[in-house]
Amino acid sequence: MESILEVVKLAVLLFMEVLGYAMLIRAVLSILGFEESKLMVVCYAVSEPVVAPVRNMLDRVTGLRETGIDFSFMVTFLLLEIVRILLLSFA
Repeated sequence: MESILEVVKLAVLLFMEVLGYAMLIRAVLSILGFEESKLMVVCYAVSEPVVAPVRNMLDRVTGLRETGIDFSFMVTFLLLEIVRILLLSFA
């Protein structure tokens, strides 16, 4: 049973790593103006299902909505890091 949990933990950590890189590449391509590239489409498809719920939650905060800055990426990165630390702490 322990080995199954270890495999699941490693799979989740791998998914989170891929998600983090997809978000980073997406942000860089967006800044550089490559919104229509195939790599951007793939990164968007991987990251948006995770970023969208965070964005929807943050849109409910009036002060953040009025800034015009999308904080959802930063909050998602922070949440991913917290989950990663928690997963790694359970040896």
